[in-house]
Amino acid sequence: MNDRFRSEQITRRLQLEGSASLEEMLVELSLKHFTSSHAGALLLDKECNLVIAGESLSRQLGYSPEQLQTMNLQALLHPGELLLGMHHLSQLLSGQLPRYEAEMRWIKADGEVIWMSVNAYGLQGQNHSPAYLYMQTQDITQRKRLEEQSRAALSQMSLLMEMLQDAYIMLSRSGDFVYVNKGAEKLLGHSRDGLLGHNLHTVLPEWINSGFYKQCMRSMEDATPLFFPYYLTMLGKWLEVSCYPSKAGLSIFMRDITAMREQEETLKAVKQQLNSMIEHTADNIAILDNECRLVQVNRTFLKTYGYTEQEIIGSRPPNVPDHLWIESELLFRQGLQGKQISGFETKRRRKDGTLLDMSLTISPVVGLDNEITGICIIGRDITERKKTEELLRNSEKLSVAGQLAAGVAHEIRNPLTALKGFTQFMKAGARYKTQYLDIMISELDRIEQIINELLILAKPQAVTFQNRPLTPILHHVLSLLESQANMTNIEFHAQIPDELPAVHCEENQLKQVFINILKNAMEAMSSGGRIVISAVQSSPSALTIQFADDGPGIPADVLNRLGEPFFTTKESGSGLGLMISQKIITEHNGCLKIESEPGEGTVVQITLPLT
Repeated sequence: MNDRFRSEQITRRLQLEGSASLEEMLVELSLKHFTSSHAGALLLDKECNLVIAGESLSRQLGYSPEQLQTMNLQALLHPGELLLGMHHLSQLLSGQLPRYEAEMRWIKADGEVIWMSVNAYGLQGQNHSPAYLYMQTQDITQRKRLEEQSRAALSQMSLLMEMLQDAYIMLSRSGDFVYVNKGAEKLLGHSRDGLLGHNLHTVLPEWINSGFYKQCMRSMEDATPLFFPYYLTMLGKWLEVSCYPSKAGLSIFMRDITAMREQEETLKAVKQQLNSMIEHTADNIAILDNECRLVQVNRTFLKTYGYTEQEIIGSRPPNVPDHLWIESELLFRQGLQGKQISGFETKRRRKDGTLLDMSLTISPVVGLDNEITGICIIGRDITERKKTEELLRNSEKLSVAGQLAAGVAHEIRNPLTALKGFTQFMKAGARYKTQYLDIMISELDRIEQIINELLILAKPQAVTFQNRPLTPILHHVLSLLESQANMTNIEFHAQIPDELPAVHCEENQLKQVFINILKNAMEAMSSGGRIVISAVQSSPSALTIQFADDGPGIPADVLNRLGEPFFTTKESGSGLGLMISQKIITEHNGCLKIESEPGEGTVVQITLPLT
């Protein structure tokens, strides 16, 4: 500014005095400004050729003063500045403009583009028309770069603000809207044009007395960020508000959390209902974390086991008997793996040491991130039910024992009567004693057979289970009975694969079952017939053996009673054979089914698990 003042004074003095030539004025300018000014200085003729260039301009552009004095201004200006710049300079030379100030791009000697501020005016000669242009330059490249970076940052920030779903507004310290994003337009119900440049007091006067406004003003006055939830009655919405004060004013972010608050209220109500159900259910409920520590128990749990919450919360369940901890930990791990266990019966211990029969249902507890955070155990006290079941079992045993006793009495009475009669004959000296003895031995054998069958039914036999292939067992049974079948005109038709998987069994017991079933079928076909014996792997874990005869079949009323103690349709039968067969198959973890229709024959099906 001082250089410009000096040059204007020189020009004015020359014009007033009229005693000095333009050349003298240029000499004075050269001495005072082109060599001493920190700003760049240059003198241009009417053709924009450089007449004089200062040392500062030389440093700014990277040319020597001598080089500059041979150049035209157009060679130094950026192409984008030529049209407008040269137009304004021509206006200076024609006297249409007294002065020209601008920020222009220049090209350095190495090709780099720099920004310089330009202050130019014409130097008038004695005819009062500009003969030269005097120009001062200042390198503002760094400032322009900072401005560009600032603009880019602001542009990026503006883009980010527009992308935000949250509402964002910027207020000046006086309360004027400086910036409003789309989210704010939507939330406030006002257009951007209707807000920018206007004051909050005039646009939203109803906000002024709200707690929201007071909190925001407190943040700006205290120069402290502030975060708070607020229900804004004017909008009918819950907002999550974040205030960030600055020297320029206040930035406010507002997130609509109405739906979230409603969900929280709904979740709170559901949680209260759930807690109420847990507390008032008749079953005892315990929730454990993934370290097997009790997190929550209900009143029924505390009442059932006699503990208080203070005694057990945060600890491992004290109601598990010591000898059942391994079983309990296995159940716990299965629950943490996502498995649900229902109706598992076990024992649990009260605080006073009393053991209770419990039925447990174990379910995983899943958190918000779908990860299993623990397990829930619902326990039902079945101690009384177990006692009732035991009474029923004992009652049934007595009933079965009564049936067995009646059957035994009936079965044994006849041979005993015969034995008694023959003994009396012999005592009276009757003849044919040898014949009597044979009959007596036969009746004793009959009694022995009944007693042996009763013993088999009454208690487990000392047996050894081994893995045995089923094919040779079936073929052995068929070979034993084949001659008897031929004598009664019965044909065995075997459909047995050569290689069947092995079953875990007691071989002799299975043979006993197969023989019993085949003999029953043979006895039912007095006029001959056919029995089809088949075996197949019915599933990956089971084998099915089937005996199908074409005998007369079994009436429904008789079929329903098969397996009852001493029930038989044979004159010489005891009714225990089928019971023993069913018992053997049950001990092999299998099942035995009989299907029959009168006139359609009978099918006996046995299913055994594979090893």
